[in-house]
Amino acid sequence: MKTKATKDTKAKEPEFIDRINNPQNYPFISNDDGSYSTHRMAAEVDEEGNWYVFPTIVNINGGLHEFHSSQEAMKFNMRTGNYLPMKDQKQALDYAKGSYKKGTALETYNPYE
Repeated sequence: MKTKATKDTKAKEPEFIDRINNPQNYPFISNDDGSYSTHRMAAEVDEEGNWYVFPTIVNINGGLHEFHSSQEAMKFNMRTGNYLPMKDQKQALDYAKGSYKKGTALETYNPYE
């Protein structure tokens, strides 16, 4: 996949960061098991070995769209600037597996309460 971050998209904070910090202001997806999802983060590497994290559930015009392929999500998020570069694979995978929630409002948020 030939996807590379541009200087312009790196300058702005990704949209998903505000959704992490203020989940009460955004929609969520109800899962079949009774849980909910706001992001479903993914981690991918580009052809040059650079690691990135990005959501597979994105906010488009106030509604959520769920990508079923992390590659398609990466293409969309790289194009829109909705990603974070990571220093290496471990940092990227840890972040995508949930470390991004620690110490944020999303860590304890429950939209069903």
